[in-house]
Amino acid sequence: MRWLNISHRINLWIRYFDHKDLKRLSLLIENGYVIDVREGFEKFGETDLFFDLSRGVALPGFIDIHTHVRGLELSYKEDERSGTMAAAKGGFTMIIDMPNTRPRVDNIDVLKNKLKAFERNSFTEYGIWIALPKEESEAIEMMRFSKVYGLKIYPEDYERLEKYDREVLRKIPRIMIHAEDPENISESCEKGYRWRCRPIDAEIKALERIHRVLGSRDGVNITHVTNLYTAYVAKKLGYSTDTCPHYLLLDSDDERRLGCVAKVNPPLRTKYVREHLLENLVSSESLIDMMSTDHAPHTFEEKSRDFSECPSGISSIEFVSSLMLDLVNKNVLSLERLINLFSIGPAKFLGLDLYGCVKPGCRANYTIIDLDKETVVRSSQMISKSKNTPYENMRLKGSVYATVVRGVPVYLNDSFADPRDYEVAL
Repeated sequence: MRWLNISHRINLWIRYFDHKDLKRLSLLIENGYVIDVREGFEKFGETDLFFDLSRGVALPGFIDIHTHVRGLELSYKEDERSGTMAAAKGGFTMIIDMPNTRPRVDNIDVLKNKLKAFERNSFTEYGIWIALPKEESEAIEMMRFSKVYGLKIYPEDYERLEKYDREVLRKIPRIMIHAEDPENISESCEKGYRWRCRPIDAEIKALERIHRVLGSRDGVNITHVTNLYTAYVAKKLGYSTDTCPHYLLLDSDDERRLGCVAKVNPPLRTKYVREHLLENLVSSESLIDMMSTDHAPHTFEEKSRDFSECPSGISSIEFVSSLMLDLVNKNVLSLERLINLFSIGPAKFLGLDLYGCVKPGCRANYTIIDLDKETVVRSSQMISKSKNTPYENMRLKGSVYATVVRGVPVYLNDSFADPRDYEVAL
């Protein structure tokens, strides 16, 4: 499916949350960027498309820096279409895909195949992390692709990373780290106790190994942080951090109760650790810079296996915004802090300075929410191919009303619009 002309002029009406106040704004959008803003609701002369989205509250577009869309030989779990549709339902205007696919995205040929699949199927804007290439020169070549945002390092990569050319690593602007030292983890623990076999100490030892290679530098992010101590050490080393909703809302008791649907790496920690992480996250002085979903889909059959054999990963991207908005409604988390965690922080980390703002020159990406709408999580209603979740039957207050990508509501009140139908290139 080829891209068509994207020179549409779009008139958008929104109620934009500007830190403390709601502003009624009329936006004129061209080529996906805001070119004019007026207070109040009014029509701009002649436009191709008009959308009145003032029913909800518009926020800067949410960005997920850690998504597993799968695809390639793992398309039976998830693919670029189903994964980005689930993301759009969850209010995400952009996702950055993880490279541990089959085959891994560690060479230019696989990268090109992934980019083609996204171009043909994505409902949101997208980017890709690459895996550690075997050829060091290929790492630099892959970084020249505009949709590549950096390198993802997994525990199994540590040994090769330690032998990698330091000059090559310095040229990579962003490096995302899964911090668990493989020499200090095992899979021998029963459900509810994986935190003992993959302890916090394994995360700390991983940070020490990574620091010996990378030193203290900008652009290194420790992803899916499970506890405050890891976050503290990461910040002392000069690294940014993100965590995921499941480390804030679920703990080892849930792993014991739910089994495979709550099995994830790094593992869920104890209730005590979880509560302290959440308490810190909601503060403006938090050790956590961003949030990510770590949407990691597996089939129902795979997640129905014996606990020792089922794969790790939680499918959640279409519920995450509701989970966090429920905390906003409970006065646990402020809306301003949520925006920093899922929009401003990720955009800054990725170098996307003009994403989701409302002045001329801004990319017109917005997450529009309904704080009053109540939903019940049902795996049977999931857009993702991975129809299993540890949040089953959870009742939440706060929902995504619309997801606007380059001025077009690709998701609106439980309906989807393919951006290609509006001739929008992502």
